[in-house]
Amino acid sequence: MTLLEVLGIATIAIPVTAFLAEIAARQVLGATGGYFCWWPGRTQRFHLDRDSLPMLPDVVNWVANGDGERGGTPPTKGESCYRVLLAGGSCVEGYYLDQPQTVAGRLEAHLNATLGLQSLGTKRSHVGGVARSRISCAQIQTLLEKSLPRYESLDCLVLMVGASNLVRWLELSTPPAPWNDEVPLTHLFECHPEGPYTWHPKGTALRALAVRAHRKLRSSIEVRKGVGKRIIEQRARRQSARVLLDECPDPIEMIDQFADELGRLIDFAKTKAKKVIVVRQPCFDKPMTKDEEQWMWNFAQGVIYGSDVDTYYSHRLISELMYKTAERCGEVARAHGAIDVDLAGTVDAGLENYYDFLHFTPQGAERVAKRVAKEITG
Repeated sequence: MTLLEVLGIATIAIPVTAFLAEIAARQVLGATGGYFCWWPGRTQRFHLDRDSLPMLPDVVNWVANGDGERGGTPPTKGESCYRVLLAGGSCVEGYYLDQPQTVAGRLEAHLNATLGLQSLGTKRSHVGGVARSRISCAQIQTLLEKSLPRYESLDCLVLMVGASNLVRWLELSTPPAPWNDEVPLTHLFECHPEGPYTWHPKGTALRALAVRAHRKLRSSIEVRKGVGKRIIEQRARRQSARVLLDECPDPIEMIDQFADELGRLIDFAKTKAKKVIVVRQPCFDKPMTKDEEQWMWNFAQGVIYGSDVDTYYSHRLISELMYKTAERCGEVARAHGAIDVDLAGTVDAGLENYYDFLHFTPQGAERVAKRVAKEITG
């Protein structure tokens, strides 16, 4: 066989082999790949920007366990463990909080105290968090539907909801309901088997398999510095807003859609967990001083991370909308047989509990966790 013949065969064989390997990789991922909110085993360490977030810890440890939850080691099969899953948006996610200081971390600490374990009749409690920023009740349901089948059992499912549906409605310029607010699976799952895959080297299933294997084998910690720095820019943008809206269309259609989504979410949750708790999302609901106002950055018309955002909603209006949404949240929870937790009076409006209009400081997270723990233990 001549050299030219060998090269000719290789020219055909290599692309065909690569094609067949890619098809096989897609089938493997489709058959064996699970849905994980966060990459299982991913470990990060954030050094927060001190000018942007002086009220939060300097260093944040961020760990995803083997089930893709933000949390510690999940229970093994047959272990005596009371398992809790906390789901919701960015306030549950606690992105800028050190792992033990998140709502999930503090809740686990309360449930693992001696009195908590005695009340629950177990040797250990585990609390995992599956939460992503700005996801609606319908999207939380998708997240749970795809990730919970691998769970052996779940004792309690805690849902903190309301703010994300409202935020998205305002970002979309208050559209009439129902509106379609689909998000790609990558917004719900950092790791999933569905693709979409392309033939570009960075978009192939072969690369996805390689990345998955690399993450599984490595033990290094991802270190990031200056985390949260862009919030300074977002605060400045709100303070210099061209338009500050103090009115909006009647929110009843948005609230009705939220109620429908929440009702379906609770009904599904009750098929997966022995106890379902719905926590009404609290907020910084009081007139603000100038010092307090300067820390705020949320609630724009349009996605806040966009450079062209120049229209915002007043905090007076947001407080009113949050109150109406929370009231409906409680009504739906009770109507569908879930435990309704109203945090009014539990997390007082102030910079000791919130670092912006919605998100908790370590002290705020502790207050939420303590209240939820009381509901779980009775």
